Amino acid sequence: MNGKGRIIIRDNSSITLDITGLSSDGAGISRTESGVVFVQGALPGEKVSARIVARKKDFAVADTVSVIEASHGRAIPKCKYYGRCGGCQLQHADYPTQLRLKAGLVRDAMTRIGGFDAGLFDGLECEPSPESWGYRNKASFPVQGINGRIMTGFYRAGTHRLELIRSCPVNATRINAMYSRILDGLERNHYPFDGYNEQSHAGKLRHIIARAGINTGESLLSFVINGKLSAKSVKALASLGNLSRPDTLTLNHNSKPGNVILGTYTENLTGSGIISELLGKYRLSFDTASFFQVNTGQAAKLFAYASSQAEGARNILELYSGTGSLTCWLADMAGSVTSVEEWRGAVRMAGHNLKANGFDNVRTLCGRSEDVIADLRDAYDAVVLDPPRDGCNRAVLEAVNDFGVRRAVYVSCNPATLARDCRILAGHGWRLESLRAFDMFPQTAHVESVAVMAK
Repeated sequence: MNGKGRIIIRDNSSITLDITGLSSDGAGISRTESGVVFVQGALPGEKVSARIVARKKDFAVADTVSVIEASHGRAIPKCKYYGRCGGCQLQHADYPTQLRLKAGLVRDAMTRIGGFDAGLFDGLECEPSPESWGYRNKASFPVQGINGRIMTGFYRAGTHRLELIRSCPVNATRINAMYSRILDGLERNHYPFDGYNEQSHAGKLRHIIARAGINTGESLLSFVINGKLSAKSVKALASLGNLSRPDTLTLNHNSKPGNVILGTYTENLTGSGIISELLGKYRLSFDTASFFQVNTGQAAKLFAYASSQAEGARNILELYSGTGSLTCWLADMAGSVTSVEEWRGAVRMAGHNLKANGFDNVRTLCGRSEDVIADLRDAYDAVVLDPPRDGCNRAVLEAVNDFGVRRAVYVSCNPATLARDCRILAGHGWRLESLRAFDMFPQTAHVESVAVMAK
């Protein structure tokens, strides 16, 4: 500090900070006279000694060195890689505290970004996950070639540097077992291919993807490869994959530089390339590239609730419908559903899932929601939206407003874009009828929400 008690923020300096909030990426927030400091590993209500690791124009980033005054919700992280691996952000908080903090993230976004009155959210709570550990039914492990060896794990926070892990406590037991056998194979044997290098775009093996049906016991393993493989390399990969005893083994081809994990073409090495999961009373199938909620138990609770908010609607328009998971719940209670999805593979899988569950009252349309909705002429009682993290294209919201529908159920995995989109609808005379948060991703700072807007 200087002579007047003002905190001086310099790189690598150690300072004492009072933590008053939590950022959307799980960092503690300290507001000082010199600006905002985001403190990794700190919780609201704590006083910590922190080290500045980066400065920007309007804020600084720090790591917690020691906790001077701890929150009552502070916990000992369960994972030995925590703080290095970038997968989790809140293991240092006990589970009730995580739920309270996540409800706060949703509340803050809706008031600060959405402009809604804070009084609307006085009773907002976050619905707990049935399991707070071992819940993930999917994991993607990046692979790199390091010093002539094929290495895999998870990325360290904010980087593409590998943290070499042996197991992950948020992954389902079946996922960890598959991964462990792959590790054993990589360590014991030499393979005629190498790990990927992002800088040179060389190396064949880019990612290992493991998926499991928590309620069915089925499993899928996929290797994401860069370019063509020789017959010898394909045989070696198949041998490596079969160590984990998956029900189906696939190769996904992705030769494009960049951060996108999957390519557009997948081939089956063993099995059908498809596994299934039970969500409630519905059996849903998915493949290597399909989006499917990673928390099976919580997904069933989320979909049951979201569909109940459209109850009474005879004709429903569902946008961003994916492989038909939520569509099944909607089709079970409505006279008809029109579902819209951009990705053709997901539309095909949705058709399979709807037929397998006995639904013939769903019309599936393939195209961007903003394009398809402009051409629809049917009358709908409700619209259900489940967009990706970027939220809805504004053209979709404008079309929903012009469409004549009176009720919108919005499922979101990003409180910021949810708040932005609800504000747009509110500007057209819609009101926020209800909001509920769901913890789909325990031990992380991510949170799912369902907002209901009525006109």
